[in-house]
Amino acid sequence: MPSQKPIRVIRAKQPLSIWIKQLWQRRETLWFFVWKDLKVQYQKPIFGLLWSVFQPLIYFAVILSVIRFSGRTTSETQLPFELYLLCGLAIWNFTTSVILGGINSMQSNAGLITKASFPRLYLILSPLIKSMFDLVIVLAIIVVTAMAMQVQIPLLFPVYLFLSILLVLPVSFGFACISAAFIVWNRHFRHAVPILLYATLFVLPIFYSMDKIENQWLRFFYHFNPIAGAMEVLRNGFNPFYWNLNPMLAWSASSIFVLIVGTFFFRRTEQTLADKI
Repeated sequence: MPSQKPIRVIRAKQPLSIWIKQLWQRRETLWFFVWKDLKVQYQKPIFGLLWSVFQPLIYFAVILSVIRFSGRTTSETQLPFELYLLCGLAIWNFTTSVILGGINSMQSNAGLITKASFPRLYLILSPLIKSMFDLVIVLAIIVVTAMAMQVQIPLLFPVYLFLSILLVLPVSFGFACISAAFIVWNRHFRHAVPILLYATLFVLPIFYSMDKIENQWLRFFYHFNPIAGAMEVLRNGFNPFYWNLNPMLAWSASSIFVLIVGTFFFRRTEQTLADKI
């Protein structure tokens, strides 16, 4: 009996233009995933809103308590320290929510990935859009806190707020795509992601000022870190108008670079996603 020859499957590479066109044409699927995520969290609106509010406030209370009990001074920031800390936690909480949400979305929809054909990138975009709702709630808390502390809100604050969101959106999405691609490559990586994210609480300038850092390498790192840049831009919205173009260009370039690299990696693993997940 003749031996059976192995079957070789040849897949044509999908051009980038067609891939982007399919993302737009099948956007109804994206809204379905967004609606499902929002329905899960806001099925009981009161508890959903309370979770969106208390999640960043828990980190705020813990960090503030540790700093107060340690006797460390908080006068090194131009803003009131409570407001300074809230701005940093708002950006950090959004980034971690997008990355962890993308990982959880990939895992919870594993059965759907193997049975249905749809743009897998929607599984990362859906947590991003859902996290934007939570970000709006946290930003509202920041504005209310500033008013309660009698901090003046300049007319240019919405501009800084918009620029801060523009900085953090691409880099958060890019890192979420990279994390999802690594999880497809090695499932054990999903256990390391939360640890790495919580470690960034101390790496990013959340409760300390970038201006107080004397190490040149660290300052260089922060000048090309768009997440740190988004925190600084949001905080500068409460200060008198001062525009420094050089850091903004570096932060924007880094954010777009992470977006391109992350999307590229995820697109490379998308074709074999159903086989490896």
